[in-house]
Parts: sequence; structure tokens; C-alpha cells
Amino acid sequence: MRILLAFFSLLLAGSAGAQTLTACDWEAAHPSDPYHVGPGVSSKAVDTVRAIAACEQAVKDDPAEPRFHYQLGRALVYHADRNGSDWRVGLPHLEKAADAGHVQAQFVLGLMYQREGDACAAAKTMKRAADAGLKAARIGYSNDYLAGRLGGCDDVATAAEVDAYLAAAGEQVGGWYEQMLLEVLRRDLAAVRGGER
Repeated sequence: MRILLAFFSLLLAGSAGAQTLTACDWEAAHPSDPYHVGPGVSSKAVDTVRAIAACEQAVKDDPAEPRFHYQLGRALVYHADRNGSDWRVGLPHLEKAADAGHVQAQFVLGLMYQREGDACAAAKTMKRAADAGLKAARIGYSNDYLAGRLGGCDDVATAAEVDAYLAAAGEQVGGWYEQMLLEVLRRDLAAVRGGER
């Protein structure tokens, strides 16, 4: 692994403004994270023990880097889920990354708040990620809006804003299932907007 890590680090170092690939990136970067460095690892493929150790070291070495906090939070939540322990252990790192503007962390933090049953906190952080252009957040927030989960929350998007999220997501989606999901959400939105008249 060290040889591959060194190889990818050299490749990334040759790019303008590139960041150094760390063991934390190698073990816990999400492939859909706009800020990921290196190849990214699917959720099922994360070796949580190695990822936690690598990302704890990365956070220790560079505590101001939001990417490392997001990746550590990701690894901690996965590890807890797989072992039946408290997944909230990852929340402080996800919150730190989200507060620093890490878009993928904002989206994932929204999912974690949904787990806690706090739809309004989830909506707030997921809307930030949707406004920043993250495809998953645009679709996820739109789905929550259309499912009626955001009633009583502050700063809820308008139907026109949700329409804009879905239009922008249309430029990002790929594959039949994502296209089908988007079509369903657009139909639901049309029905909601028809009822507003």
C-alpha cells in the first residue's frame, strides 16, 4: 500500500494546487466527495479500523483540515454501525467539517440528524450542501421537501428553489435509476405546484 500511496501522491503533487494524498484519504475518502483526494473508497469497502487509525493521525497532524474530520467522522459512523455501537461518536468530526464548509460533510451530517429524528437540523445543513451544488443534497433535500418532512422548519426552500435544485441535478445525474428518481421527484413537484394555484 505504501508504494501505491507514494505513486498517487506523486501524481497529485504534479497537479496545480493539488493536495497531498494521505493514508486517511486512501482509506476513507468518499468517491462522490467534491474535495476527495485520491481514488475514493465505497462505503462497503472501507476498512474502518485502518481508516480510523489513519484519519486520527491525519487530524492530529493537521487539525484545521475539514477533509480529515469528514473522513474520520465517516469511518467512525461506519465502524459503529457495523459493530452495534453509538454512531454519534462521529458527529463532532462531521460537524466540524460541515461548519468549515465541507459540502459532503454537510450532506452526511444532514443524514445523521435525520437518524436522530431532527428533520429541521437535517434540512438546514442539507440545504447548505444543495445550495453549494452537491447532487446528492439537491436530490435528498428535494425528496424531504416533497415528502412533507420540513413543515415547521425555518428557512425552507420554496417550490421554485426545489425546482431549481432538480433542474440543476438533471445536469449531474447519470444512469437509468437516477434519471427515473429525478422524473418521479419532478412529477411530485408539479403536483405540489399545481395544488398551490
